[in-house]
Amino acid sequence: MLRAPFAYSELRARAQALARRDLAEEPGVIEYGDLRIDTAAHEVKVGATPVALRRLEFALLAHIARDPVRVYTKDELMRDVWGFRSPGTTRTLDCYASRLRRKLAQAGAGGLVYAVRGVGYRLAGDSLDGLPVARVA
Repeated sequence: MLRAPFAYSELRARAQALARRDLAEEPGVIEYGDLRIDTAAHEVKVGATPVALRRLEFALLAHIARDPVRVYTKDELMRDVWGFRSPGTTRTLDCYASRLRRKLAQAGAGGLVYAVRGVGYRLAGDSLDGLPVARVA
């Protein structure tokens, strides 16, 4: 707990400590079927095929892969991945999701990033029967 009045340097140090703590809790490897996401090395593979992703495409994939069957709302993803604090209408997320789906499909993992109309995105496809369980190491 930080009591007022406080020094700006102390507030900044505490905020940086919290940010480091969140990074330390991030899993190293997320696997979902043939999809393998190495968050430490910033690498994505589908089977043995590497997938070249840009920074925010990778962040989006890693974020939704943590809980593959959960539908993440667009507002959540814009806040957590892009850092947007206020809700608004933008096609940024849809464009990145489209590029991500295209790159995964080229590597042989088409249909993994699924859009739930009017809500958001999830990693698992439309049918949830027989889905592999995501393993987080």
